[in-house]
Amino acid sequence: MLEMLTRPLDRLAIRMGTASVCGGSAGSPATAGQSSIEEPDFFCDDAAIPHDLAFINEKEFRFTSAISTPWDDNNLVHGKLLRCGPDWKERPSVILLHGWNGEWGYRWQFPWLAWRLTRAGINAAMLELPYHGRRKPRAAGAIRNFISHDLSRVAEAARQAEADTRALLAWLSAQGSPSVGLWGISLGAWLTGRIACSDARAGFSVLMSPVAQMDRAIAELEFCEPIRRGLQTARLPLDHLNLAARSPLCSPENVLLIESQHDLFAPVETIEHLWRAWGEPEIWRLPHGHISVLGSLPVLERTVKWIGRKVKAFEVQSCSRC
Repeated sequence: MLEMLTRPLDRLAIRMGTASVCGGSAGSPATAGQSSIEEPDFFCDDAAIPHDLAFINEKEFRFTSAISTPWDDNNLVHGKLLRCGPDWKERPSVILLHGWNGEWGYRWQFPWLAWRLTRAGINAAMLELPYHGRRKPRAAGAIRNFISHDLSRVAEAARQAEADTRALLAWLSAQGSPSVGLWGISLGAWLTGRIACSDARAGFSVLMSPVAQMDRAIAELEFCEPIRRGLQTARLPLDHLNLAARSPLCSPENVLLIESQHDLFAPVETIEHLWRAWGEPEIWRLPHGHISVLGSLPVLERTVKWIGRKVKAFEVQSCSRC
């Protein structure tokens, strides 16, 4: 019965996503994305602490992305940090990563999640991903979406998103936060998985409805048609982007996979494959779709509690070493 509600929501989201993508021409340059993504260190550059991270008010901060694109709007990273009182630097932290076209979640859902996390004694940080929100270029002729016909820009956007998140992770760690984790949704969950496999500072990771097999998503989802057209004239090694191609640096017990059983974006079998490849970490198999799970207060509360247990476990381990 629930499937009759969840799948229409996913279909509507797919149609809206398709309408948001500019088609462009299939002949746009793709060789830069191809050659770069095949390099072993394309996603693995050492993430330095942002030299210019500054707060513009009590919560909002910004810094310059280490990855430069032709559009200044996209190169300035915007984010928020909700702190746990005056001793926040001694408290654990979580970075929240929204999904593709997830401005609504960033603006309305994430502040509520951040409030819940801070009540649990956990700092909550978030940032706007490339080509989203205030980072969407306004210049005429600019790429204005994370997904586009220009494969080099798609690859660059993925690299920039990871670099920006790892920069914030580095900054929080440098402030003294004893443990820093990630909670990503959809595209944000894919980024969370990527960073879990490349940055040891990510102590724990929550992947909610992750797009685990990027090659399959590009081949099947309607809004990825511009990418498919680009692939007609250039080769992009999409299997390098699949999460199962690498393993997390943290223990499987510090990874949570949230699988939505009626998901039209991230099919069940792709997440099951990831679960097996990553050593069978904790997995929640829920009767939801890609969109409906985001509105489930019981699921969100349960996730906050899972994170609370993980950070307490880190505190116990830290005390035992003292």
